[in-house]
Amino acid sequence: MTDRRNSIVERRGSQVSSYPSRRTSIIPELQGIEKPNIEKLPDNLDCDVLIVGTGLVESILAAALSWQGSKVLHIDSNNYYGDNVANLTIEQTKNWFINSKLNRTGFRCYKNIKLEINDTDFKIVSKDYGIDLSPKILFTKSPMLDLLLKSRVYNYLEFQSLSDFHTFEDDSFGKLVSSKEDIFTSETLTLVDKRKLMKFLKFIVSEDYDGSKISNDINLKEYLTTVFKLVEKYADELIYTLGLINNPEIGALDGLYYIRRYLLSLNIYGNFPTLYSKYGGPGEISQAFCRSAAVAGTIYKLGTSIESYDNKSQIANLTDGSTIKVNEKVVSSLNQSYAKPIDCKFHEISRMILVVDKGCELWINDNESSSIVVFPPNSLKTNNKYPVEVLIMGTGTGCCPPGQCIWYLHTIEPLNGERDLQAALEKMEESYIKEHNFDYDNFEEGDFANNGNSLNESGIGKLSQSLNKLSSTIGKKGVINYILKLQFTQLTNINQTLPFGYDDIVHKTSEGIIIPAMPSGEMSYDGIIEEAKKIYKEIVGDDVDFFDVDFEDEEEEVEVENDIDAVAGEAQKRVTGELDQSAQEDNLFELNM
Repeated sequence: MTDRRNSIVERRGSQVSSYPSRRTSIIPELQGIEKPNIEKLPDNLDCDVLIVGTGLVESILAAALSWQGSKVLHIDSNNYYGDNVANLTIEQTKNWFINSKLNRTGFRCYKNIKLEINDTDFKIVSKDYGIDLSPKILFTKSPMLDLLLKSRVYNYLEFQSLSDFHTFEDDSFGKLVSSKEDIFTSETLTLVDKRKLMKFLKFIVSEDYDGSKISNDINLKEYLTTVFKLVEKYADELIYTLGLINNPEIGALDGLYYIRRYLLSLNIYGNFPTLYSKYGGPGEISQAFCRSAAVAGTIYKLGTSIESYDNKSQIANLTDGSTIKVNEKVVSSLNQSYAKPIDCKFHEISRMILVVDKGCELWINDNESSSIVVFPPNSLKTNNKYPVEVLIMGTGTGCCPPGQCIWYLHTIEPLNGERDLQAALEKMEESYIKEHNFDYDNFEEGDFANNGNSLNESGIGKLSQSLNKLSSTIGKKGVINYILKLQFTQLTNINQTLPFGYDDIVHKTSEGIIIPAMPSGEMSYDGIIEEAKKIYKEIVGDDVDFFDVDFEDEEEEVEVENDIDAVAGEAQKRVTGELDQSAQEDNLFELNM
């Protein structure tokens, strides 16, 4: 039996909705998951577009083309969906490691790969884990969420809110100050700093905001510190934690977009700016778009790739022995292509993934299951030139067993990425150990002086004991145990210095095979829809009918609006702690009512 996680169809079971307005929604089954994989494609099969690889861009493209009326054949060399953004079990991760080391088809864009799995100290059930190769978060005001709603693909997904953002500065982790309420109540901000931040927030979210008056000739950080007189510390928080910008040289105009993205995403569905896909990030969303494409007529076959293509005869030979006549275009992910695009230049993303044997209450809100931690440039002992971004996924995400969490670290540093990731990990370990080993409960009321704000002689003695115990613990092996540790360098054809990394060029091989851009170091999904639209336009001639389909009638449109209102209410209750006990246990933010 194939080692894989349960699909949305298998997890859902009953199709009864949690929301009274919602009618039953049948989730289409996919070849190779709920349906058996096709052993061999029919003889003399032809298609308008052959797509190789079920990554996110390719899956969105397949659905868009199918709904437009094109005949699409969509294949993948793997026996699972997701390609370069797949969500893998432990066993699948082992196989990915071996295949990537051997540079096989479907695994050609990785290097410096290291994998450690501690199956000696832990009893590992492979399917209890969902490891994202390229994790991402979803801003509530973004083209991706707009498309998920418009295309009704959200019916095949489940989402949770994410509002916890932390910055590492001055050798400690601080929670992001991003709203007017946070600024007013902050005890660390001076009155002058509060006024400066309020002035900037008023400017950036104003309905009269005019980007045409701002230039990229000035660096974003210089713009914030000179125009708005923000101190460097708060400028860094706005740029790297709130904006999630990974290029320190970004211009003011481009950079302000990232900051506006966060602020304009607040309070759309609740008191949080971002969501993530439960049970797996981009891999789950890729699979959801494939389900939509299958409904529209796309044929799917896993375990199959392209062996050769003649652009004159338009004949593609597949690895299963099939010969396919392609009427229009062949599209292949760089990961699964047998040839590189012309003038291809690789850029690097260093990644580290760790499954930790403990929960992560230090960085995660009581009402949520994930958080983001950012190490700005020059915040580590390595004097990191680029930020290190960390996505933490806890038990409630459906990606690991209870009492465990997954840490995803990455940076676009091209030369010393692994060094910077290790330095960031050490700071996380140190903070984690301090939080879990300092004996707070040892102190009693009698250990404090009369004013209650300082320790007396007894209290100082206990403090010394706790600090000595803590000092002996830090650096000791085994305090934090890793069930899995995966490190690798991801090669991408995306220029990391561009906004979202994507450009306007349609990249092709010498045979005319279109190669979509690989995942970038951008933590959000921004830029992906534009990449799919660019290729769609190259094939069809225009993008005006990109997902221009009347998926629902007017009555159902009203239902969707009611559903979103219901989601907003449920999410807001959870954030404010007002959910009843059963809803707290479920801890689910669903867009798929």
